[in-house]
Amino acid sequence: MFKRLILCVVSVFIFSNCNGGGNGGVTNPGEIVTVSGLVTYTHYKTTQDGIDYNNPIEKPIRGAIAELRNSSGVVLQSGNTSATGAYSFSAPASAALSIVIKAAFGTPGTPRLRVVDNTDGGKLYALALNITSGTSNLTQNFNANSGWDGSSYAGLRTSAPFAILDSIYQAEQLVLSVDATATFPGLTVNWSKNNIPASGDKTLGQITTSHYTANELYILGAENIDTDEYDASIITHEWSHYFEDNLSRTDSIGGSHGTDDILDPRLAFGEGFGNAFSGMVLNDPLYIDTVGASQESVGVGMNLDADSVIDGTRLNGGIFLDGFYSEFSVQEVLYDLFDSGVSDDDNIGLGFKPIYDVMVGGQKTTPAFTSIFSFLKYLKDTNLGISADITALAAGENIGSGAGNEDEFEDLGLGRRIYTTIPVDGTPLLLDVDGVPLQTWSIYGPITASNPGNKLYNRMFFRFSIPASRNYTIEVSSVGSDDVGFTLNEKGSKTFVDSLNGGGTERLIKSLSPSLYSMDIYSFGKATAFTVRIF
Repeated sequence: MFKRLILCVVSVFIFSNCNGGGNGGVTNPGEIVTVSGLVTYTHYKTTQDGIDYNNPIEKPIRGAIAELRNSSGVVLQSGNTSATGAYSFSAPASAALSIVIKAAFGTPGTPRLRVVDNTDGGKLYALALNITSGTSNLTQNFNANSGWDGSSYAGLRTSAPFAILDSIYQAEQLVLSVDATATFPGLTVNWSKNNIPASGDKTLGQITTSHYTANELYILGAENIDTDEYDASIITHEWSHYFEDNLSRTDSIGGSHGTDDILDPRLAFGEGFGNAFSGMVLNDPLYIDTVGASQESVGVGMNLDADSVIDGTRLNGGIFLDGFYSEFSVQEVLYDLFDSGVSDDDNIGLGFKPIYDVMVGGQKTTPAFTSIFSFLKYLKDTNLGISADITALAAGENIGSGAGNEDEFEDLGLGRRIYTTIPVDGTPLLLDVDGVPLQTWSIYGPITASNPGNKLYNRMFFRFSIPASRNYTIEVSSVGSDDVGFTLNEKGSKTFVDSLNGGGTERLIKSLSPSLYSMDIYSFGKATAFTVRIF
């Protein structure tokens, strides 16, 4: 099933309306001719003043599934467009045909990525150009237009799905440039002009915001409100979550995040990596999200290579805004590790491969929850010659590794500990690593009846070492009857223990093998005191 977007209908040799034309060697009637050409889409750059509609660019539609069909819709031949947007088919001479370009990657029979309309039954977007072959080889170029008439989208927004597709093409090519064996599991990209920043029914376009969830992207498209199809920073950021989910690993708990937020370190890393990754894909430190009337405003505009938060700034006179809990600190460290050149403000320029190797290596199997600490530990392990430089770069963003010990769990320096070790002999743990009675905290964000929060210390971190294989009981009890829960992390495999019934104790009995483990403990309704024991 696909949405047919007919660009134009032409008679043989009449190509002027579709930017095509030309013929090659003449063949005899009834024989085979070659139908070939280039397919492009109208692209616009994004700037600090919004989308630059005054300077449209025709860019090739790369890697898309292409089909040659007869007048009955039967597929005669199929393939994929090239890196220059080229297609070529052997076609019957003197026949009514159509060339179909799908907003999809993969083999024609089994596409692995599809851009669909979530407000129209999940129909696949495609271009369809009707032609009549003659007795000569035919060159036919055509373009997917934006529908922009100078002041509004008056026509079909045909280019939008292909703009999204091309941003993802660039992301995939970056990965393939350092790992030619990488494979990409199935992904559905949901875009519609009806997609608005409101929560509700996604089939009506109420998608809240552009986001990734379970091998699906949802992308905003509401004119004069928020369109993201040309915001390559947004598309590649969201694709980075797919990358983490399928090729690497993410422990991010998701949820809202913004300027000056003191985040759970898992979320800070996931969002910071997404921002930095977009700059790596586009080879551009400017991250832009256009919004508003005529798409002339910028909701987010930042330089990944510069401080988004002034070093040393504190939140209400308390905690520093930069640190392991800041997505902006994380993004600057990661982008600085990647980039190089005259505009760079550091002496490290690793490129993408070392970053990729950590993401699919140590970061994927760490016993800790994924954070900037685990990433830096494995990056330094594999780049010992510049370990000190990496440490210094991170320290510039108030991210430490503590007394020369590159620990994957946390900064081992005084006052920066976030994990407490649990004994496994059944002794109840009552105090955290700093000697404070165990509890969840709502210092930097609320804890509600339905959401334990995603800010620093909303959820408390623990680690423990299992000495022998057997069944173990993990028991978390609130001091009182407040509802608590916990997550057991086995190198990325997670067990969530949370009955949501308001009970004061949660318990898990599970067979564990000798290894390091981590877990978080959280509460509902309010900050809650608790104890934990393992036996």
